[in-house]
Amino acid sequence: MKKVLLVILCVVLVLVLAGGGYAWYTYQNTGEDSIPSPVVEVLGVPLTPVYAEWSQPVLGGLAYKDLAYVIDAVPTLLGETETAELTFALPDGYESMLTVSREDAVLYHGSCEGWDAALAADAGDYQVQIQCTLPAGGNTGYGIFRYIAWFTVVPPPAPPPSLAAGRTELAQGDIFSLYVGPLQGGPAPTAETDLGAVVFTPWQDGWFAAVPVGNNASPGTYQVKVAAGEYTWETEVSVVPFSFDTQNLEIDTSDPVITEANSDAAYQQYREKIPPLFNTFDEERYWEGVFIAPAQGWVSTQFGSIRYTNGDWDNPRSHNGMDIAAEEGSDVIAPNNGRVVLAEYLLNTGWTIVIEHGGGLKSYYFHMSEIYVEPDDMVTTGQLIGLVGSTGYSTGAHLHYEMRIGSAPISPSMLFYPEAGLYSALLEGEAAA
Repeated sequence: MKKVLLVILCVVLVLVLAGGGYAWYTYQNTGEDSIPSPVVEVLGVPLTPVYAEWSQPVLGGLAYKDLAYVIDAVPTLLGETETAELTFALPDGYESMLTVSREDAVLYHGSCEGWDAALAADAGDYQVQIQCTLPAGGNTGYGIFRYIAWFTVVPPPAPPPSLAAGRTELAQGDIFSLYVGPLQGGPAPTAETDLGAVVFTPWQDGWFAAVPVGNNASPGTYQVKVAAGEYTWETEVSVVPFSFDTQNLEIDTSDPVITEANSDAAYQQYREKIPPLFNTFDEERYWEGVFIAPAQGWVSTQFGSIRYTNGDWDNPRSHNGMDIAAEEGSDVIAPNNGRVVLAEYLLNTGWTIVIEHGGGLKSYYFHMSEIYVEPDDMVTTGQLIGLVGSTGYSTGAHLHYEMRIGSAPISPSMLFYPEAGLYSALLEGEAAA
């Protein structure tokens, strides 16, 4: 009997030792090849986990072996996207969490289904981190897998620029306006036309230009060709005649002040000071909104009036501005924002100011009694710049107010109204934006 018990004991001991050996062998040989490979895709691109932490059951779940290691894998590059509308393929049975960050700032942390592309609206590089967790409770093991990827948000390609033209039927003295956009960077657009000088200045996401239809522009149809890099456009402008009135100006030529103001020296000084400004322009547009009247009074001479002096009907001259009759010493204000380019006394025009409003659009103020600005001063709409007077070649207190683009005179009074041609392309550009 004792021998039988001894044999049984030996058998049990052998079995225990064999089972223990088998368990030890199984445990020791359970390694990284036991870790599953859950499939994760973002934007259709499969990701390789960069870290895994796994507990693998052994001996039918009687024990677990913890396996954790950093996988020798680099983050996956997903490429470029315009919308950041990420799509995901995730393993079944796993709990998945998404973290999206940019420049170490976490933009989102939550479920993949909750990702909002608007959070990645700014262009730049973004990191995607997905953690997939298989909870404990089954006999297949449990653990976490971490994936890292990068994507780049790029701005959508800019739409091709287009030409927005303002009113194309204009009276003599009005302005034809152009807007080219969206177009940023690179050289400014150019334009060819017989109407006059064209200078484009930046505006919003494109370029704006005011083209003069001077009082001397012959009625008819004019071609305007615009180019911006590889893009070209053509448009037509129809100029209709404006009915300019006629005025005879009575001047006492024996007055020594008038004599000096009408002398060869006075005109020579004028030619040296004023016409050279015609070919200058600022590449920035200062003016905003509708121009306002620079002085309060009644218009004694309209823009474009055909003038004669002392009944000399053989020598007509076109009046290139408008005369505003006002009390001596009354205010003269800036009709819009701009930069002063001339402020001094001239024999012919008296105390004189010239303001550049941008792109070569300039306003001229003659015959003032005092001036309160200096060259290079920046002025704003409504700012006091001087006082009405009667200096230079003048027969009474008034402000001669003139506007030009380049050398072409345009009607100042037309710009007092929102429907003027100057503003029409801006409205078209805003509508297209």
